[in-house]
Amino acid sequence: MGSREKEAIVICLDVGPSMNQAAPGHCTSLETACDVITMILQRKVLAESKDEIALLLFGTPGTANRLSDEGYENITEERPFKMADLDFIQHIRTNIHPSPVSGDCIDALVVAMDMIHTAISDKGAKFTQNRIILFSDLGGEFADDKLEQVIGGLKSMKTEVNHIGLQFEEDEDESEDHDRPSTSSNSRGGGPQKAKTPQQRAGEQLIKHILQQVDGQNYTFQEVIPAVTMFEKRAVRPTPWKVNLEIGSELKIPVSGYLKVKETPMRSWKSTYQKGPNREYTPKTIRSKHLNDDEETEVESEDMVEGHRYGNDIIPISEEDKKNMDYQKPGKVMQVLGFTKDTNIKKHHQMGSSVYIFVPQPDDQAAAMAFSALTNALYETNSVAIIRRAYSASSNPRIGFLVPHIKAKYEALFYIELPFAEDLRMYTFASLDNNKKCKPTDEQLEAIDGLIDEMDLMNAKEDEDEDEPLKPKNTLNPYTQRLCQCLMHRALNPDDPLPDIQEAIASYLQLPRAVAVRCEPQVEKVKGLFKLEKVKAKENVTGDTLWKAGDQTNGEPASKKARMDDDANDGDLTLAGMTKGAVTEVGTVDPCGDFRAMISQKDEDRFKEAAKQMGERVLELVRKSFGAQLYSKALECLRVYREEAIKLSEPETFNDYIRKLKEELKELQKTDFWQDVTKDNVTLIDSSESSDSKVTREEAEKFIQEEEVPMEEEPAAAEPEEDADDLLDMM
Repeated sequence: MGSREKEAIVICLDVGPSMNQAAPGHCTSLETACDVITMILQRKVLAESKDEIALLLFGTPGTANRLSDEGYENITEERPFKMADLDFIQHIRTNIHPSPVSGDCIDALVVAMDMIHTAISDKGAKFTQNRIILFSDLGGEFADDKLEQVIGGLKSMKTEVNHIGLQFEEDEDESEDHDRPSTSSNSRGGGPQKAKTPQQRAGEQLIKHILQQVDGQNYTFQEVIPAVTMFEKRAVRPTPWKVNLEIGSELKIPVSGYLKVKETPMRSWKSTYQKGPNREYTPKTIRSKHLNDDEETEVESEDMVEGHRYGNDIIPISEEDKKNMDYQKPGKVMQVLGFTKDTNIKKHHQMGSSVYIFVPQPDDQAAAMAFSALTNALYETNSVAIIRRAYSASSNPRIGFLVPHIKAKYEALFYIELPFAEDLRMYTFASLDNNKKCKPTDEQLEAIDGLIDEMDLMNAKEDEDEDEPLKPKNTLNPYTQRLCQCLMHRALNPDDPLPDIQEAIASYLQLPRAVAVRCEPQVEKVKGLFKLEKVKAKENVTGDTLWKAGDQTNGEPASKKARMDDDANDGDLTLAGMTKGAVTEVGTVDPCGDFRAMISQKDEDRFKEAAKQMGERVLELVRKSFGAQLYSKALECLRVYREEAIKLSEPETFNDYIRKLKEELKELQKTDFWQDVTKDNVTLIDSSESSDSKVTREEAEKFIQEEEVPMEEEPAAAEPEEDADDLLDMM
């Protein structure tokens, strides 16, 4: 229904003595009916429905209706037409009581029609649909002399009638046995029912005849309760978006677009307030802008102009300048940019919060033929159309694709939005091959694949006639349902704790039984292949424990002291380590510590960057060394670089670097440092140290033994200094 459309609903509730009978420990039919009415009203309140609902009680000791003078007795107009609210719900919960007087259900239908007629004629109310919901076990006496007049009135007023109560004979499994009691196990629906009385069977035939004449429906409490337990949104009549589908400059197909699927955001409750007597306050939001001075002078909106910072200056932009410089939007448009195979549209390219379905505009035969030709051509060639779409003149253009959808009764095109180039996010994840310990085996992969196959909900039906479990089309959002349940409970019971989750909502969160049984062998297989071991967490080290550790010198075993030092170094649990921020560069003060900190971030790109900087630091230390002063520090950096490369399975990165280092040391005439490298046996990483290395052990040993690098040539001996007399003679 649209926002201006509303329905007139009259709830006719039987409060006679037959509605107050039930087996011990079970709810009476009247109590169950009140629960169902409460659920209906709760759905209307939370959906913010504009429907108006009236309550009519029949079988009451007194009489209060407009037709009482015409003999319609024991019928009370309990509540006039109003929208559902909390007061109405509280009234149903507290003020409905059983009566010792039986009521006539036919008279109740007549009074209900009179209430609808009065609301339409006297109050001028406009309803798009009329409905009467009759709650009764049909145990009261009735007069059928005006039956045909009642049916004629219902048809002329186009009033829909629904009955909720008994299970009709034709719906029972064994209709021949009228005296067999119902065996419903739902205590909320009244529990085990007694055999129908002759009066109930007569009332059943009467109501069945009325429903057949006016196309009404009969429901039992067991059928209605699951349907009204779930909360739903207010139904809105779909409004078509009419536009021309442009293909080139000549072909234009008039189409209508409807929302097929749309993400519904949860309503914000920040601005919610309660209306009613003595509660007429409406919160308002007031915004104002002030200067940054001592008086905080307020500035009116007409005295302000938008500005943008350019360097140290702020350049004002007037509304006229903005209009001239702003992007000129294309207006309502839907243009085909081209066609491509559907395999080129990846799943992660599909974005947006809604899906549109496009059909040709009605009563346009030419548009229908052109649309059908386009849809079938796309389907037969496994193609999609890439389009440019703008909803209105104030909307920014978007890009999307049309995919054909052909059914026996209709043909349509689904529109799904696509990303622009700047919307794509190219995330890079570290390869699992870098960590050999975490690489799964083929047997482990097969076990996980088998578990995924067994968890397929498409094959989880226990019976062929059942629907697919948790089918998105039939499954409501459990979060929304639980939120509505808690909101309504707190509104009606402000001092009570929140209730337990409803069984219907909890069923959405439980694994279907068929899937659980089928997955059990696979789960046991996964448990056996993936061993879980409890890892002892490291204790939190505080400044206090560090100071105590630093004060312990004597009287402590050496092994305990060494272990404490190792833990501190591994986690950088020093006072300086806790105060410095994240390391992003390998410096010259503590290059080894910086290098380890950078590669600890478990990122392949981060290791390459850290390795590059580590190599630069080694060369820098060698180049700036005064004699051999910094050689030991550079050699330590080289050792750490090699060790970490082996741990992270990056041998080729180190091997390429050390080959390059050997050549650069020759150019820098720092071959004395290379002699230290060979003495320390820092050579290529061979395949025995890392399985990813392509270097054999013989090649690694030969690398530091072959072609002995000559030392720098010693300078020629200086000639003996000439005597001063010889210098004077030369002058």
